[in-house]
Amino acid sequence: MTFRDNNHEHRILRLDELWNQLTDLSNFAREFGIEDIFQDNGAKVLQQLIYLNFRIIPGREGHDAYSEDACEWEMKSINLETSATGFSTNHHTTHEIINNYRNVKWSFAIYHGITLEEIYVMSPRTLEPFFSQWDGQLNEGREHLNNPKIPVSFVRQNGVRVFPFDPNHPIDPQSIN
Repeated sequence: MTFRDNNHEHRILRLDELWNQLTDLSNFAREFGIEDIFQDNGAKVLQQLIYLNFRIIPGREGHDAYSEDACEWEMKSINLETSATGFSTNHHTTHEIINNYRNVKWSFAIYHGITLEEIYVMSPRTLEPFFSQWDGQLNEGREHLNNPKIPVSFVRQNGVRVFPFDPNHPIDPQSIN
């Protein structure tokens, strides 16, 4: 392949076609408060917001989204094509953050690369074993915990799968208590 030969020109045209579609997706994402689909998993967040019928909470502090009933949600995702085995939480988890976690519902999206495979939802009550464990670790004198994880296996065993949608009985995430 040589610079600007037929093969190179073909790749440029193909990229331009695909990029125009990304521009359309980016413009659509802005309607949902996502300014850059390439930052902070923006495109994946958009996908989850739409499938779950959520709205984003602006800013990087606090919870991630809210549902139609104005319930706030913590949204987590993982790409199983990486070495990760658990959902990340917060790089400076403190008692205050844990107490905030106890007051919201949670969604967990499982990806393979960019392909969404599953979404589970959980109540904070279901996650309480982790919250209690983290509180205990902080009570041992630690100032904060560095990004404690919630295992994918726990989410799959204890969460309610809402995606892929069951065509006969789709589950509204808001209905999970």
